[in-house]
Amino acid sequence: MSATLDDPKTVPVARSRWMPPRLFLVYGATGAVFHFALPAPVLLRLPWVGAALAAAGLALALWGERTFAAHGATIKPFERSRVLVTSGPFRFTRNPMYLSLVTLLVGLALALGTPAPWAAAVLLALTLHFRFIRNEERALGASLGEPYARYRERVRRWI
Repeated sequence: MSATLDDPKTVPVARSRWMPPRLFLVYGATGAVFHFALPAPVLLRLPWVGAALAAAGLALALWGERTFAAHGATIKPFERSRVLVTSGPFRFTRNPMYLSLVTLLVGLALALGTPAPWAAAVLLALTLHFRFIRNEERALGASLGEPYARYRERVRRWI
């Protein structure tokens, strides 16, 4: 399900070279480098659970991207949104692609078990929340109005 509005008024999200996929790679790589470079205690290490969670994160990312594509919605945070997608994974979370990135890093953290990958997952979640999600919510509220406000009341931001 989606709703399309043609109101040209939006609050744009600033375009940056540091978009979520790049931040995911940098945070994930940094967590892995610190894991291997610094001796640290194992907090919780469950490699098979971590691999399964990472696979679930990847599946969620693909599901969200395909749902967006099916409705003609933009996946780029800095582009104007004219479509409110409420089907697929968007029935359960307003940010399935961001959730998928954090889920992938939590999977990595479970597989490796030391503090650095866990810190990377937490820092990515905080960065996505404060740098992207809050701005996107303002932009979507301005461009999609009441339908988005009702959607926000029904569906949680993360899970």
